[in-house]
Amino acid sequence: MEATHNNDIQAISEADAERIADSLAAALDNRRQRAERSVIHSFAQQNSISPDLLEDILRQRREREKAALPDDVQAVIDRRLKEADDRLISAEIREVGAQLGLIDTEAAFALMDKSDIHIGDDGSVSGVRESLQALLRHKPYLAGNASTGRAGNFPRADSDAAGYASRLAQARSTGNNSLAAAIISEAAGKGIYLR
Repeated sequence: MEATHNNDIQAISEADAERIADSLAAALDNRRQRAERSVIHSFAQQNSISPDLLEDILRQRREREKAALPDDVQAVIDRRLKEADDRLISAEIREVGAQLGLIDTEAAFALMDKSDIHIGDDGSVSGVRESLQALLRHKPYLAGNASTGRAGNFPRADSDAAGYASRLAQARSTGNNSLAAAIISEAAGKGIYLR
């Protein structure tokens, strides 16, 4: 019988095994949650205590138990939770970024202010659109540039930089400082930085 069991395990592909494990874990978690709610409800009825109060008591106990974890174990848990949150945020950045013309999601993830991004208990992510819009106002090179047909900072032809430099020199030679500032700003918006 042991040999048959081992053959069955070997016959399942790694992807199928992972899918089965995920489904089983979800079913067990769902069952545990239902059983917990049932026990809380029953205990509340038997002891004339509010189920909400019991849930609060249970939550506080779990928080104490969590605090009692060894620091190295808690650090691993915290790191993995942050990694999972980062994956959710990154996926949302890719989706919203595509709508906003974002060309570099990794750079956006690294540069954007994430303080207003929140992940709900259901895994929903909010605040990404607003954070990306704020980032793109300050770093427009992260979005495609419709006027040139180019995306972002690169590639830039040397003639672009030379053309801006020539226009800047001409504006400065005529003493037109406002035009010079406008040329510098326009060039910077296209990833060309002039002095």
